[in-house]
Amino acid sequence: MPWSYRQMLAPLSALLLLMSACGDDPEVRPVCGNGVVEAGETCDDGNRNNDDTCDNSCRRPTTDDAGTDAGTGEEDAGTGEEDAGTGEEDAGTGEEDAGTGEEDAGTGEEDAGTTEDGGSGEPDSGTAEDGGSGEPDAGSEEDGGSGEPDSGTDLDGGPGPDLDAGTDAGTGEDDAGTDAGTGEDDAGTDAGTGEDDAGTDAGTGEDDAGTDAGTVQVSLDSFGPTGTFARSGTTGATFPEALTVRLREDAPAEVWVEVASSSAVLNVQGGLVRIAPGERSATVQVTANLAADPETDKATLTATLGSDTREATVRVLAEDQAAELSTLSPEVISVSAGQTQGFTVELDVPPAQDTVIQLALEPASLGTVPATVTVTANSLSAKFDFTAGSEGGEGQLVAALNGSSIAAAVQVSGGGSSTGHVVISEIAPQGPGGAGDEFVELYNPTSSPVDLSGWKLQYKSATGTSGYTGNYSLPDGSIIAPRGYFLVGAGAYSGSGATGRDVSWGTIFAMGAAGGHVRIGYPELEGSDPIDSVLVVDTVGYGSTANQPEGNRIPASAPAAGSFERKASATSTVESMTTGADALLGNGHDSDDNAADFIIRPTRQPQNTSSAAEP
Repeated sequence: MPWSYRQMLAPLSALLLLMSACGDDPEVRPVCGNGVVEAGETCDDGNRNNDDTCDNSCRRPTTDDAGTDAGTGEEDAGTGEEDAGTGEEDAGTGEEDAGTGEEDAGTGEEDAGTTEDGGSGEPDSGTAEDGGSGEPDAGSEEDGGSGEPDSGTDLDGGPGPDLDAGTDAGTGEDDAGTDAGTGEDDAGTDAGTGEDDAGTDAGTGEDDAGTDAGTVQVSLDSFGPTGTFARSGTTGATFPEALTVRLREDAPAEVWVEVASSSAVLNVQGGLVRIAPGERSATVQVTANLAADPETDKATLTATLGSDTREATVRVLAEDQAAELSTLSPEVISVSAGQTQGFTVELDVPPAQDTVIQLALEPASLGTVPATVTVTANSLSAKFDFTAGSEGGEGQLVAALNGSSIAAAVQVSGGGSSTGHVVISEIAPQGPGGAGDEFVELYNPTSSPVDLSGWKLQYKSATGTSGYTGNYSLPDGSIIAPRGYFLVGAGAYSGSGATGRDVSWGTIFAMGAAGGHVRIGYPELEGSDPIDSVLVVDTVGYGSTANQPEGNRIPASAPAAGSFERKASATSTVESMTTGADALLGNGHDSDDNAADFIIRPTRQPQNTSSAAEP
C-alpha cells in the first residue's frame, strides 16, 4: 500500500490501544512467534529467528528489496549469499551456483533473463511470478515473502526452477556456457554424456567432431611392416608391402592416428591416418621426395594414438633407381635324381619395371630350370623350381642380371638314391632256361664296400602266412663294392661269363613265377621275423597276390625272359632304364614302396661283381 496510508495507521493504532486500556477487559498482548499476525506485529512466521524474513520482534526487515530479492540470504532469497539455494550466487549446492557445477545450479531450463529461476518453477521478478508464496513481488507482481511489498525487479531465489542469470552447471538444456553436467547442445567442451558436442568428448555422447575416447578405449596394435619402400615423386602405399596402422579392436567411431616423419623426404598428408568406424586398420599413404632432404634416403615414421606409439622405417628410392641381385636361396642343396627343389632370387631394391633374370645350370646335366625368371615391378623377389636330372653330380645354379651374377651350390645324388644300404636291384623268378633259371641281384648305392658274409637271402610264397621258408646264408668273403653289384643265382641259373652268378643257393628254394617275396637281411635274421624287423635290410613283393610287400606290391608278373628291376630315380621309366638315360645310373632309388620303385623289364640284365660300377 502507499506510504500515505501507512502514516495514517500509526495514530489510529494508538487510539485503539487507548480505548482498549480504558475498558474493563484485561490487556491482551501480542505473542511473537505463534504464527499469527496480531496487533502491533507486521509479521509472525512462527519462530523468533532474527535472520529471516520476520525478525524476533515480529517485524519485517526494513532493508529495501529493490536489488536482489527478499529471501532469507543476504542478497537473494534462499540460503546462499546471492541467489536462492545453498550456493553463494545461485540456488543449488555450488559455490557460485546450485547443482554440482561451479557456476550455475539446479535443473532449470533456458537460464538467465526474465524467465524462470531456480525456485519453484514460477516466473521471477519483474513482470512475472516469484518462487515465493504467491504474494505480490516488486512492482505489481507477486513476491515470495509474506505479503509485504517487494520493490524492484530483482531475481528471486526461491526453491523453484526459474531462470538464473548466470551460467548453468546443472543438467539443463541450452546452456550458453561451459557445461560440466549431462545437458545437450553444449557449445563448449563437454565432459558429460550429452550429445552434439563440438569439441573433443571424453564421454559417451554421439556426433562428436573429434576423436571420441568415451567408454570404448582404442589403442594401437601394430604399425608396419618396417623396411618398406617408396619411390620419389609419387604418392601412395609403400611396397612391396603396404605400410599399415592397426588397432587392437574395431574403431567405435572415426579414429585419427597421428603419423610423424623424421625426414622431409617422406610425409603423410596432414600427419594423420583415418580409421573408419567399425574398421581395425588403414593403409598409410605417403608422399616421397628425395629433393626435400638430399642428406638422407630413409625416414622413420612414428604412429601415435593416445599414449601408444609405434615406429617403422621407409626407404625412399630414386625415380630411375636400378635394382641389383641380392641373394639366391637356398645357397646349397643336395637332392636325389628326379627330385624338385624350390629357389628364390631376390633383388636389393624393388625395380620400377618388371625385371628379367637369366638362369643356368653348370653343368646342364644336373637337371632343369627355367631359362629366366621375372621379378615384377615394386616387388623384391621371384620363385622358381629346379628339377634334378637322372645323372648324379655336383655343380651350381647361376642367376644373372645386368652383367652380375650369384650362384647356389647343387649336388645331385647318383641314381637318385636316397638310401644308405644295400638293396635288391633285380629279380628274375624264371628265365630262358626254364622255371629254375632264377637270380637275385644286389646293388650297393653307398660309397663304401659292404661285407655280405653271413647275410640271409630269404624267400616266401605270395600268399604264405608261416614266414619265410627259403633261407640261404651268403658265404664268407662275399663283398659288394661301392656302386657295385653282387649276383646270387639258383642251381639251374643259365648265365655264365660276364653275367655269371657270384654265389648259388642251389635248390634251397624255388621262386614262384606268378608271385612271391624275396628279402635280404643281417646274419641273425630268422624266417619268422616280421617284415618290419630291424634285421631286415630290404624286401620285395611281386605279383598280384603278394601279401607282405614293402609298401605296395609290384602288381604284375614279369615275362619268361624278363625281370623286375629297381629304378635309378623316381622318374625312371622302362624306356629310360633299358635303352635311355637311366640305363647306366645304377638301381639306388628306394621309397619303401615296391610298386613305385620297380619297373618290369622285357628282357633281364643280370650284373655281378665283375660288372662296371654305376653310376
